[in-house]
Amino acid sequence: MLRWVRKLCWLMLSLGVSLQAGCFGVTQNPSYFPYLLPTGDIIQTHAKPIGPGYYANFDPHAVRIEVRPLESTDPVRNQHVLIATVYDEKGEPRRDRRVEWLLEGVGNIVEVDESGVFPGRGYKVDNRYAVSYTSYCEHRITRGTADPNDDFMIRPGQTWCVISSAVEGDSYITAYGPEIFNWNAHKAFVTQHWVDAQWVFPPAAVERVGAEHVLTTNFYHHTDHRPLANYRARYTVLDGPPALFLPTRTPEAVATSDLSGNASVSLVQVTPRPGVNRIGIEIIRPPDPTTPSGSGITIGRGETTVEWRGAQLSLVLAGPPLIAVGQDIPYTITITNSGQVESGGITVRDPLPEGLQYSHAEPRAIIEGNQLVWTLGALPPGGHHTVQLALRATRPGEVNNCVQMNSFEGFQDQKCVRTQVSAQQLAQLTVAMSDIPSAPVNTAVTYMITVTNHGTGPATNVTLNAEFDPSMEHQSHASNLTTVIGTLAPGGSKTMPLTLTPKREGRFTTRITATADGNLRSQVGRALSVQTARLLLSCTGPKAAYVEKTATWTIIVANPGDMPLANAVVRAQLPSEVSFQDAPDLGKLMNNEAVWSLGMLGGRAQKTLQLTGRCLRPVLQANLVVIATADPGLQEQVNTPLQILGVPALTMQITKLGDPVPVGGKVTYKISVSNTGTLPAAQVEFVAQLPPQLKVTNTDGPTIARISGNQASFPAIEALQAKQTIMYTIEGQALQPGDVRFHVELRSAALRTFVVKEESTTIFAPGNGNGNSTPPPAPAK
Repeated sequence: MLRWVRKLCWLMLSLGVSLQAGCFGVTQNPSYFPYLLPTGDIIQTHAKPIGPGYYANFDPHAVRIEVRPLESTDPVRNQHVLIATVYDEKGEPRRDRRVEWLLEGVGNIVEVDESGVFPGRGYKVDNRYAVSYTSYCEHRITRGTADPNDDFMIRPGQTWCVISSAVEGDSYITAYGPEIFNWNAHKAFVTQHWVDAQWVFPPAAVERVGAEHVLTTNFYHHTDHRPLANYRARYTVLDGPPALFLPTRTPEAVATSDLSGNASVSLVQVTPRPGVNRIGIEIIRPPDPTTPSGSGITIGRGETTVEWRGAQLSLVLAGPPLIAVGQDIPYTITITNSGQVESGGITVRDPLPEGLQYSHAEPRAIIEGNQLVWTLGALPPGGHHTVQLALRATRPGEVNNCVQMNSFEGFQDQKCVRTQVSAQQLAQLTVAMSDIPSAPVNTAVTYMITVTNHGTGPATNVTLNAEFDPSMEHQSHASNLTTVIGTLAPGGSKTMPLTLTPKREGRFTTRITATADGNLRSQVGRALSVQTARLLLSCTGPKAAYVEKTATWTIIVANPGDMPLANAVVRAQLPSEVSFQDAPDLGKLMNNEAVWSLGMLGGRAQKTLQLTGRCLRPVLQANLVVIATADPGLQEQVNTPLQILGVPALTMQITKLGDPVPVGGKVTYKISVSNTGTLPAAQVEFVAQLPPQLKVTNTDGPTIARISGNQASFPAIEALQAKQTIMYTIEGQALQPGDVRFHVELRSAALRTFVVKEESTTIFAPGNGNGNSTPPPAPAK
């Protein structure tokens, strides 16, 4: 009974003291179980609530602490935010719980959460230890910049700590929740990597199937943007068609950055085919050179893609359905590339069937046994190969001629034509039309129409009729045209042009029908995709740079449409205040312009270019003018402004005359002040302080000195121009012997601190009565 009475008294006493604390507004630690309000100032160690016993220090509802992020990488001289959350047994954040932050390794604690109105509600003991308390309510923490994206939210039950480091290395942070009883759950451990490094991952690329593509990650110092060597990039093929890296021929490769900061690997396909490879990239910091057994640390990850595009080849075989025995059967073999990239080499084979003999062909065929073979070159987008073949029919009956096509990329196709060989002399009519896959709006296209009599008899009253969409405008403004050819002799043909101008976007079909007496009829149609050709151009770069430093711009030119654009050229005209330094991707300097000749820019394709220049002199605004052109008649221009800033730099030199000096003699100090920078230095002020053993006797300078005792102060000049030097002269008379110091200070609005220099002077007493005086040796400086 007595024990319970004592506890009740202790509880009442605590409550009374707590109420006094609340009334008088003293500082306090957060309340612990049983949630009493302890009085007194914050204790910068483990918080102790009222009451004896070890378990009084713990909150029974606080069960674990978490910190995010657990591991990350930042450039040196940046600030990194850690957010800790204390959870209860239900996974809900716990408010007003103490968190202690301990830092080991490089770096310092910069700031911690100072939530609440009482002093001590978040504080740093030193740069390695700090304390904060989880928040009661949600609030946003801003970094004081204009960018809202770098703000972070603190929610109830969370608190935060900010660390930073000026040097490379690793920071190891322990977040300790002293109110959590479980020793295995009351700490969270965080690793922060600091590097003087930044990197640019290789951009997404489009490559022809079967080609070799080079992936390059560029490394440079974060502090001064110099190239960074010996960093590693691990490339891994994540998915897509089978591909390997050279020279290891494995799906994973590690490249080390060279003296230019480039870590490059080559990617090739196992089997050429279209598709998209997703490439994972890991950035690996090199091992610590002081730890020979150490290994590299992964400090960043990214992805890029390589799209393999193959040519879209189509094979068309045209031949007559009927012909007389002993006559040549004319065949037209047409191969068209409707894709967006150039094809590789193409091989065409024609195994001759029974009843047909090779007569002639253009181009000539290579004969291998009973096969005719043509080896054709690469086929650009929208291009086509045409083979004209004549085979003689040696006997009546039906013949089936089949032509096979194989490309370098592995594309295969086969087409067949059946022809009835008659013993009678017959006319046979065929019409052919050139194929134009696509064209821009308001650009005229010309189809070549050829009608041929492949029979053994004449074709009479031959007529051509052309039908086309009203959006395809002919100069006659008619929607169809009829042309009378007349009579075509056996083997004869007639070719004529048809010029149409598309007036809007869309897909339009033009049909040509050839007719002749005897119910002869042949028809052909071609579809034309009409688009508005467009060109997009953008340029990004620094808004400001310093004299004698480099500035780099990124230029992106893109074709948003599906139609390829020919003769794409990008020109970047540098301002006179910037000199050309580098333009990768085959950029050339021509008349102070960086010029890239890109050639064909495929549909939905874009090209990323970089330009680096060196700033020569200050200017409020210089403009980089970038112009992109392409056929048909496209031009885009962007202007990117750049401010070039100068920097004043003051130096000071002291020259003395007459040292050592006898008592009664004079010593002269000449001080030169120079601005070796690129901007004027404002309010340059000079102060000279002579020791008591010297008396100021004369001064000279750009302003009139004010003498106060042994001090000579020269009022400030408005500005010391760049590359300009001014002189100050101070003359002093020696009063007493000794080793003294002449002290000067240079002040300016361009300087954060004064420039201070001292010059030693030896004053000696005259010698004996013979009139000679011997100065002591000059002291070592």
